[in-house]
Amino acid sequence: MTARGFRLLLFSGAAIMMAGLVVVAILDPKMAGGGWLIGFVFWAQILLGSLSLVMIHRLTAGRWGEIIAPVTEPACVALPLIVVLAVPIFIAAPTLYPWSEHAPSVRADVLSAYLNDPAFIVRSIVALVGWSLLAVFLPRVSGARGQLLAALGLLFHAVAISFVSIDWYLTLDAPFTSSSFGASVAISSLVAAIAWAAIWMPASEDDPAIGDVGALMLTTVLGLTYVDFMAVLVIWYGDLPRESAWFAERDHFPWSALSVIAFMLVSVIPTLALIQSGFRNVLRPVRVIGVTILCGTAIYDAYLIAPVFGPAALATSLLAVFGIGFVLVGIGSFFATGEAVAARETIDGR
Repeated sequence: MTARGFRLLLFSGAAIMMAGLVVVAILDPKMAGGGWLIGFVFWAQILLGSLSLVMIHRLTAGRWGEIIAPVTEPACVALPLIVVLAVPIFIAAPTLYPWSEHAPSVRADVLSAYLNDPAFIVRSIVALVGWSLLAVFLPRVSGARGQLLAALGLLFHAVAISFVSIDWYLTLDAPFTSSSFGASVAISSLVAAIAWAAIWMPASEDDPAIGDVGALMLTTVLGLTYVDFMAVLVIWYGDLPRESAWFAERDHFPWSALSVIAFMLVSVIPTLALIQSGFRNVLRPVRVIGVTILCGTAIYDAYLIAPVFGPAALATSLLAVFGIGFVLVGIGSFFATGEAVAARETIDGR
């Protein structure tokens, strides 16, 4: 199949998935919005994680960044699309978030100063536009200026993802909070991006950099496991009512099953596999672990978000995950194959 035919297939699949979401939105706007939010945050993690990897590699160098560049760089090119993908969330915010309707569980001063529709949209747009500008300008700046931009970009990313992740995830269950949640999402985005890159990186079987990618994947998985475990331990030890209620809501089927599956796919299986050099340094096992991690990441996002909307949101999230994914992969393949460059040169030549 040609690259053009592959993209046509992807965009056709995306159209079918989006049509399904439109039908759901007509019947139940809240359910469709919940599914879209899950799909949005899943792909946002991959794109933002790819941008983080590009910035980190700009500062540290190394063969690992070169081997995954054919995957991470097209992902950065597609990053500005998340501004468009966030629009349905802004529109559906009054339906998705309880604070939008002045929920009594949230203090009035918090509602007026922070948790309100205009502030939510402004915070999200600042973060999304900032990430998009970094994705656009970073490849165009080299040398010391490029390193400075990468350093400043990582600082901006750390701040932006800290408040945006809480906005998108945790305020669904306001007033539940977690001071480590921003770090968890930041590391999770790195894990998802490395897994995505491991699946698609054009590497030969004997490339020694495969081991570097595998080791980086293991490191980020262990980091994510540690941060999340410590958060659960602190919440359990503190035994605070609002935090306990969040877990109690997810302590039954299907959410309890999702938590176990996500833990196995993102933490247990990758750790047991990647800790062995025979897996970590071989291309095919690294790709398999990448698929495992991505599946677990999507399930974990559903575990965090879907309980607010009910089990039916799991079906709509599948429509959103595949619909958004087909669009992003189709656009990313256009740049990965160099056709965008050729098209631009043709236009300039005219």
